[in-house]
Amino acid sequence: MGRSVRPHPADWLARNPRKETNDVRAKQLLAWGAVVGIASFLLVLAGTDKANADFKPTIKLTLTNTEPETIGDSKLDFGIQDKKDVNFGGAVAFIPPDFGIVRGDKIPIGEPVGELDALATLGLINSPCNQSLAVHFDFVNATTDKSSTVSFKDLELEAGQTSAKGFGTKDFAEDKDGNGLLDAIDHWPEFIDRVTGPVQPFRRSAGVATVAGIPVLLQFLVYNPGTTFDLPGEDLEKLLPKDPKLGFPTIVLLQDVGDPDIEPEPGPITDFCAPLTSSNVTFGKVYDADHDGTDNKHDTCPYDAHPVMGTHDADFDFLDSQCDPDDNADTGKNEDQDGDGTDNFADNCPLVANGDQKDTDKDDIGDACDKNPTTPDGEINLGMNPQAGKDTFTIFTVGQRDADNDGIMNTMDTCPYVPNKGDSTLLNSGDADSDGLDAACDPNDDPINRGANTDQDADGYLNRQDNCPLVPNGQESKDQPTGNQNDEDFDGIGDVCDTAPQTPDGELLVKTLTADITIGAGGAGGRPTNCPDCQVPGDDPAPKGDTVSTQPGPTNGDNGGSDTTTFIIIGGAIAAAVVVIGGGATLLLRRGR
Repeated sequence: MGRSVRPHPADWLARNPRKETNDVRAKQLLAWGAVVGIASFLLVLAGTDKANADFKPTIKLTLTNTEPETIGDSKLDFGIQDKKDVNFGGAVAFIPPDFGIVRGDKIPIGEPVGELDALATLGLINSPCNQSLAVHFDFVNATTDKSSTVSFKDLELEAGQTSAKGFGTKDFAEDKDGNGLLDAIDHWPEFIDRVTGPVQPFRRSAGVATVAGIPVLLQFLVYNPGTTFDLPGEDLEKLLPKDPKLGFPTIVLLQDVGDPDIEPEPGPITDFCAPLTSSNVTFGKVYDADHDGTDNKHDTCPYDAHPVMGTHDADFDFLDSQCDPDDNADTGKNEDQDGDGTDNFADNCPLVANGDQKDTDKDDIGDACDKNPTTPDGEINLGMNPQAGKDTFTIFTVGQRDADNDGIMNTMDTCPYVPNKGDSTLLNSGDADSDGLDAACDPNDDPINRGANTDQDADGYLNRQDNCPLVPNGQESKDQPTGNQNDEDFDGIGDVCDTAPQTPDGELLVKTLTADITIGAGGAGGRPTNCPDCQVPGDDPAPKGDTVSTQPGPTNGDNGGSDTTTFIIIGGAIAAAVVVIGGGATLLLRRGR
């Protein structure tokens, strides 16, 4: 790909999805609810009143290379530009079946495969929904081998607890076996089968980002065309399109707790709204000369296989100890080891002076230290264009429901059955006491008591975060998580205050978006003829043996499974903020189970 400029070390370490150093306990953000996405676009399950808002998502698909049977990156831009629009709820999309997608078991575990950047609009800690938040994920190849599972449930009693119900763990952001890969990457998270049913993906990508001090895990799971899923929510599995001609579905999962099948805990994000922009890049190839899971761009020792970059660096000079001639405690004294004016972290030859940083073969190793300066070292293909023809990416998107048709989505509406008096994106609009509860249903909207009733029903959830702000349905305490934010019909209104808890309230707005791509001069099309590692529709998706790309360490992690069958919460505003289309079916579960 020729990505020749290394990022600043602080950025790289913050983004590196394989090693998490922040010890902040993962928390459920739980900003809003409703199952959205999987196939519910096919019909409005309930609520026939015309919604008083528009839903105008846009997409743009770009390939860096459109020549037949060649390799390049793809970028999918998704956006909702008008702040008055209904926000993104979910999507189902499909990669055309002629496109070549390399199986995950043919890519070293831990190898970079893509990245995602999003700019979301959020409400924080009961405030109006008008704060912009940028989020970045780096994705690496993760195992699809279900014989090596990991459970992220916290089943041990903690101080003060009388039940092992727990809030789950952030183990997905830890590396218990010490091999340089996060536990969620080199093991199969057993909760996935509770979301999708016992179906087998042929490729999985995973990335971890830290948002407000909370590690967040985002995964893409790619399946064979026509795969039948067993999804949570009434009849969802029946509604999901199964036509193999649509292509490869990809389920997208995001959570900010170790196991999403746990009692929810309040978090700092209370709303998610438009505008929203997101850009998802899928790499066509990477370069990793030593196949150690750190690509050449990030590897200061590109020919010496070693654990993940940055984990062994005694002098903190961003030169790994594997090839650092002076890796001592002399902190910061060797930041430019070769003295060529380019610091180690950005130098494509950190041990050989090369002020010009010339890289003829674009493999992210400078010519001055490249063993094969005219031939890329460690090229790993991740996909391939089809034969010359025209292909269509089809994306079905759904918005969020609005029970009272006041232009405010249920997930943001503190008075879901009564039209609001204010604007939930403006400070103190229709909220004289600034407690986050609109005056239309606030029993004591008195400015004298400003901010006194931010949790009107005293259930542990702030008014703008609570899917029933006037009826208790939260936990009694952190140590006694006896409550819930259950939402059986996934309409964003909690069961305890939903007038019809098994029938969604509000119209489901639907848009079908397509993006046509012409490969070469056009023609009949067809799958690539020279991609032996690409998945063929209908072939067995089960892995035939992963290549783990880092050195093994001591095994002390929990890799046991769980027999929990209740369905999961994939929570919070961050979910829709960062999960746009990954080229497949998108599943988001919000504030409901």
